[in-house]
Amino acid sequence: MPQSLNQLEERLQYRFHDAELLCQALTHRSHSAANNERLEFLGDSILNCSVAAILFRRYGKLDEGDLSRVRANLVKQQSLYEIAQTLGVSDFLRLGEGELKSGGFRRPSILADTLEALFGAMYLDGGFDAAYAAIERLYTPVLEHVDPKTLGKDAKTLLQEYLQGHKIALPQYTVIATHGAAHNQQFEVECTVPKLDIKVGGSGASRRAAEQAAAKKALEEVQKMPALAKPKAEKSAKAAKKRAAKAAASEAKKAGQLSAVTPGEAREPKDAKDPKDAKEAKEAREPKDTRDAAVGAGSVPAMTASISNGSTRAAAAPAEKAAEKAVDKTAEKIDSAKQPPAAA
Repeated sequence: MPQSLNQLEERLQYRFHDAELLCQALTHRSHSAANNERLEFLGDSILNCSVAAILFRRYGKLDEGDLSRVRANLVKQQSLYEIAQTLGVSDFLRLGEGELKSGGFRRPSILADTLEALFGAMYLDGGFDAAYAAIERLYTPVLEHVDPKTLGKDAKTLLQEYLQGHKIALPQYTVIATHGAAHNQQFEVECTVPKLDIKVGGSGASRRAAEQAAAKKALEEVQKMPALAKPKAEKSAKAAKKRAAKAAASEAKKAGQLSAVTPGEAREPKDAKDPKDAKEAKEAREPKDTRDAAVGAGSVPAMTASISNGSTRAAAAPAEKAAEKAVDKTAEKIDSAKQPPAAA
């Protein structure tokens, strides 16, 4: 194997067991019939599967739509072309004379297809794990400089999302001029964001291309405005102030309810569901004169409830003594009635 191919293996960090697979992967169809087109077909599938697995493991919070968008941009021709350039694949290509003269070794499509063919050759030579490891090594530096939230979104979409996030009206695009013949026109488009006083222009071979160019300039202008970063902070501050006021009002309401409770209501137990307990609680609250009157009439209340308040016990003591005297007098009358009359 030529020394140059050994250098490519070192850059790929993979050593081929079958050198013919590597040679075939580097052979363009303009060179011979044994070219890399079938290996390219296989490598395309290996690349998509590997990148999907890498993204799935790396970005645990991205949904299916965002994962598909990021993968599509990582496996597109431009991305593969840039990786092929870092590997210096153009130095190892096997091209026909026609492609050599026309500069085929610099063509992005040829370099991208060759890189996919190399992945297919690795799969056949060392299995899926070998190809996956090589792809992961090549894409890790790329992913370090990628924002998955914006990758693959065009300038118009990014500008629209940015303005909507700050509750600003969508930009307006106006074709202000066209130049050139019908088959080779050049469009000039103006993009305006009235609320931010932004007015920029862009040009392109089509109206869409011109709008994208203008949107890119407008997005750059918008992102330079630090004032747009304030609304969210102000909104958070207002929300915090509102929550604090609500909490203060709640505390004041509770304090007002507590002050409105009468002393009697505060003393009465809430769980006094038993009629006996309720009666005893009521008796404990009755004035002393009322209880004494009841005792004088001959009624003796049952003093079975435990009284924890010292002043209540002091008030209940005279009532107990009066009741005992009444019982003693009644007993004396009954005994004297049972004794026989004295002899004359």
